[in-house]
Amino acid sequence: MIDANPRLIFFVLFTAGLAAFLWLDREKVQRHFIIFYRRTQRGISFIDRTAKRFPRFWNAYGWAGVLTGIISIFGSLALVGYTFFDIFQTQSLQNGPSLILPGIVAENQFNPGVSFIPVEYWIASIAVLMIVHEFSHGIVARAEDFELNSVGWGIMGIFPIAFVEPKGEGMLPGADVDEDVEGHWHQGNWKQRIKVLCAGSFANYLTAALFLGGSLAFTAFLTVPSGVFYDAQQGYPAMDAGMDNGTINQINGQDIETLEDLENAASDLEVNDTVNIWSSEGNFTFQTVNKEGEQGGYMGVNIGQTQVMKSAYSGYSGILNWFNNLLLTVGFLNFLIGMFNMLPLKPLDGGWTVDAVLEKFAGEGSRSVLDAFSILGWILLLGTMFLSLVL
Repeated sequence: MIDANPRLIFFVLFTAGLAAFLWLDREKVQRHFIIFYRRTQRGISFIDRTAKRFPRFWNAYGWAGVLTGIISIFGSLALVGYTFFDIFQTQSLQNGPSLILPGIVAENQFNPGVSFIPVEYWIASIAVLMIVHEFSHGIVARAEDFELNSVGWGIMGIFPIAFVEPKGEGMLPGADVDEDVEGHWHQGNWKQRIKVLCAGSFANYLTAALFLGGSLAFTAFLTVPSGVFYDAQQGYPAMDAGMDNGTINQINGQDIETLEDLENAASDLEVNDTVNIWSSEGNFTFQTVNKEGEQGGYMGVNIGQTQVMKSAYSGYSGILNWFNNLLLTVGFLNFLIGMFNMLPLKPLDGGWTVDAVLEKFAGEGSRSVLDAFSILGWILLLGTMFLSLVL
């Protein structure tokens, strides 16, 4: 009998459900080669309301995105440059670029060429990063009085896509094209353009911070220091040093998780030995004393049961780890793809940002240099990933 893989079942059901939805909505779904997409006007009213309600905030948000975007352009270029330098120096593709795909795997597997992450992580991560990315573009665009044609979603091959479509640019087949428009988000001046272009990755960075911070908080909430409960006895060194009651976690550098650990740590103590205790109340240092009827040095603590709060979650550890890893993966991919999107290569947002700056300060002729640089960059990136797979 073959054991059913829950991730495989989920992937099959998700794919079947998506295909069924596309078929049921086929009259509104458009196709161009391997791209299936669905335009709608529904999201535009939400974008308009959000942009017009807080104009000062979105202006500051847009400029914050520009600052972050400029740093990202140089940072992503330096990172890719270092990657290729390492490849040429070591003659190894081990640390080369990688395409991230969904896989029927139990944990994230990052490899040169192609990396796989659990399918549910991938779907959740792509959905979150696309939504925040495109709505950030759209809201800043409307705050800058750009006109929008539609919003929507689709599939390009096996990859989901989402879009906020500006008027006149022909982003998708079948849209009206303004012959005077050259470039992406080209309705405003160069400052407005780069604010809109940088807004997408900026939203991804904020989302990454939110999810990674959520993971840290989640971990902190569930992590209970292991140790042994105690009550300090009046008139003895532990209470004189400031201890009252709590959990002993460490004695003289030795971790205390069970009563046996405590007995082992305390068995060698002699009278007047210095003891350093790390507990839930803090760090305490004192000297042991002699107590009638007790062998060795005496600290003056009544010992209770081993702390069991940590094991209280053991029955759910798989679910909790899965959820925490989901938070980490969504945060990581938002940051990673946000950085990748700011590479100064067309048609990425980073490439169009550089294009807007070059057009303003270096003239139209400089754009051909960026076009050539973009082609070279894509050849190197895609070529390296291909070589990682075949070698």
